Amino acid sequence: MKQSLFLPSGCRLEFWAAGDGFFRIDIDGKAVWQAMSFASHPEFFTYHHREACEVTIVTNSPDAILWAYAYQPHIVNETGITVLEFSEKEILQRTGAEIEEWLRSDTDRPALHFSPIRHWMNDPVGLCKIGELWHLFYQFHPCGSDWGPMHWGHATSSDLIKWLHMPVFLHPEQNLWRLGATGGAFSGNAFRDRDGRLMFFYTERLPAYDLFKGYREIQKIARPDRWMIKAEGIVTVLEDRPEGVEHDFRDPKVWWDDTAGAYRMVLGASLHGDPAVLLYGSGDLLEWSYLGPLYRAPSHFRAQGARAVECPDFFPIDGKWVLIMGFVGHLEPESGRHNLLYGLVGDFEDDRFIPGSGTLQLLDFGTDFYAMQSFSAAGRQIAFAWLFNWEFRKPVGSPYSGELSLPRELFLDDHDRICMKPAKESESAFTLFLTESLQSAVYNLPAQPVDIRLQGDLSDIEIVATQSGDLSFVVSVREQKLSVRLPQDDGSIQYGVATPILTDLRIIHDRGIIEIFADGCAVAGTRRNYVNTIPDLISIEAIRPTHVSFFVASGDWGE
Repeated sequence: MKQSLFLPSGCRLEFWAAGDGFFRIDIDGKAVWQAMSFASHPEFFTYHHREACEVTIVTNSPDAILWAYAYQPHIVNETGITVLEFSEKEILQRTGAEIEEWLRSDTDRPALHFSPIRHWMNDPVGLCKIGELWHLFYQFHPCGSDWGPMHWGHATSSDLIKWLHMPVFLHPEQNLWRLGATGGAFSGNAFRDRDGRLMFFYTERLPAYDLFKGYREIQKIARPDRWMIKAEGIVTVLEDRPEGVEHDFRDPKVWWDDTAGAYRMVLGASLHGDPAVLLYGSGDLLEWSYLGPLYRAPSHFRAQGARAVECPDFFPIDGKWVLIMGFVGHLEPESGRHNLLYGLVGDFEDDRFIPGSGTLQLLDFGTDFYAMQSFSAAGRQIAFAWLFNWEFRKPVGSPYSGELSLPRELFLDDHDRICMKPAKESESAFTLFLTESLQSAVYNLPAQPVDIRLQGDLSDIEIVATQSGDLSFVVSVREQKLSVRLPQDDGSIQYGVATPILTDLRIIHDRGIIEIFADGCAVAGTRRNYVNTIPDLISIEAIRPTHVSFFVASGDWGE
């Protein structure tokens, strides 16, 4: 395959390739850059174009190009990347709105929820707002739709809904594919020091050959370049683990603590076999001292398979401190659910967290809302989570795997319960379709994301969505329990939560993603489905009069 392209001055071409083949860039018939042959394992390549002109790209194996894009550093924050799709005949180029139109043409891809253009995505990381621009980073495998050596993908937005895709921000310390290993740049948070300088704390998992034991995890700081495109100046700040901690030692959250007059960091770990959150302190962000466990899970979590805490989040709201944790490997015996997200509210004094209650609050009664990360911006605590169905994977052939939740705003209610509601920015994506009072009714649905809001005495109600007569989802309240059921559910896992008095219920559905909010947003439930993802009919059956409002995705969000 040979094709001529015009490249502007300063343009950078980045790609990953593996397999038999070569790649060459010619100017006026002379080679200016080439890879003589690709390795059997993926490798990363980059080319910096110095003068605006036409080049000819030559390769004998377009299928070996796993992921490729180009960009101009000084304008990429306005344009995003140009995705390059290689085929036997040509190189297709798409930028900005062209990428969005291309992604929307995939009717299996959710319209409102962020997903990568190609390949695997999991945890949201490094979330922050700089000026008027929101920055979303995420764990990314650029060489396939399965989990692999972790990088940080990057996207930006002015409204938290429409995203501009950016170059890969952070790479693993070394080529893990060459070693036949996993690991790489894991989770972490964005943080500004006392001088206002932005940095990213993150975990590097060194080459690993077992997903459950024997790996080594260290903590690093990366700083962004002047364009906020690439991580640079990476330094290791914490390598040694405290006694009782084996291999799980990751996902830093760093903040400045006014009371201590120093920096603080929490890490997810396992302490003598119990899932735990560890607390560290530092005066300069470089040298860290272990201050002890901030939280250690009750013994039943270990007995039920929990290996460690992942993605701990710790932050103040309204004078209280909130701790949020995921217990990886945990299986709740009563429901069959696993890897659930929990929270506690309390006080933080003298480097001790004192929960107001010893009872953990379940933050999402589904199992597809995980690795949540929150950050403070403009007086709000905004959060995203990875939406991943642990029981049912995406169908084979999908160009990507993984989505994020809609942005949620966290707050405490009058009972100090952690509440999550869709951030106000998501409201702009919907337009009121109809509103009325009912007991039982059937509605035709447009082929667009919908937002259904119900109010009244909801103690006995069922909402059933179907596509061509086949089940899409069921949300019901029966015997003081709110539950959700999808077509693949066989009853072995129970997705529900007790709701003694329920007067409000909100259901957002977007091509197989269902996000449920109830009881003043103190209750949430998230599921991911891959069949009958565009329901055309919804029935509502209520014992008592209920007010319902339908909102549908407006503008170019639908089909």
